[in-house]
Amino acid sequence: MKTKVVFRADASHELGFGHVARICALIEEVTARGGEPVALFGGDVRMVGSWARDRKIDAQVKQWSPTELLHAVADPRVRTLVIDGPHIANDVVPKLADKATRVVLLDDIGHCSLGVTAVVNHNFHATALASAYPGASHRLLGRRYLMLRRDIRRFQRGSCRPMSGARLRVVVTFGGSDPVGATARTLRLVPSDRPLDLVVIAGPGYRDDAALEQAAAAARDAGHLVDIRRAPDDPGALFVTADAAICSAGGTLGELAYLGCPAVAFAIVPDQIVPARTQVRAGLIASGRTWCESDDDTLRADLAAFLLDDTGRHEQRGRALATADSDGARRIVAEAIAA
Repeated sequence: MKTKVVFRADASHELGFGHVARICALIEEVTARGGEPVALFGGDVRMVGSWARDRKIDAQVKQWSPTELLHAVADPRVRTLVIDGPHIANDVVPKLADKATRVVLLDDIGHCSLGVTAVVNHNFHATALASAYPGASHRLLGRRYLMLRRDIRRFQRGSCRPMSGARLRVVVTFGGSDPVGATARTLRLVPSDRPLDLVVIAGPGYRDDAALEQAAAAARDAGHLVDIRRAPDDPGALFVTADAAICSAGGTLGELAYLGCPAVAFAIVPDQIVPARTQVRAGLIASGRTWCESDDDTLRADLAAFLLDDTGRHEQRGRALATADSDGARRIVAEAIAA
């Protein structure tokens, strides 16, 4: 009889899809090791359900109450509960303190005192955060534990081979939902100094199609080609054919680092601010500014500096590539879930 591992995460326009996406990397690894994953996803039920079906993920999608989650974990075959999201963990973990169930918490914020079996923070800067998790028996911190889905891992490390020709191919992606409208704003701000082939990803939670179309028209008027891809099934295939990326400072940066695609990145939500600044200091990404606090002239200058600096992008690619491999999900399952 297979041992069960329960996974709990939400996705929505406000939250984005990063939480469910990285949990899927662990689901794939548990399945490969012969376990039985139980995916309990919530948030925007219609959107998450469609996303899971498109990726052939067997998930139960609804609004899960803490009581319902505890009932699911009470199954005697459940050995481990993996939670991604402090709003979920705070309601459930204290009630499991006297149970034999392992609890693994995936975290980006950088501080949590809950008593858990293991905490995983796969951000580049997380290696310095051990003291921020006093209640965790095991701390799996840093890009050694980068959670990459199979659709990224199927490409070899460094598969992206950027060129520096007259016309760059640049991917623009601000996560699964882009709650701050960064995609359209970027298209309006991309400088005309160097014509670009822009591949624009509008994720499954993207809402402002009218603004996107208007911004795309402005970018075309500035001399760029614009190819809008709506909720593509295989974003990794777009990344590996790009010369550079303009993106948010979330989990996408780990994917780009692994593939070898240089990026100029911006913090679009609070928990991306520290990771962005840390990666800029290490020379892994360009800019790292907080999106909503930066004016158009500053952002435009950052984009121009990145896009015109062929040597800088090449050097940045090498540094970022050195931080990432494809074994993070395997390490997490071996060290915390199946241990």
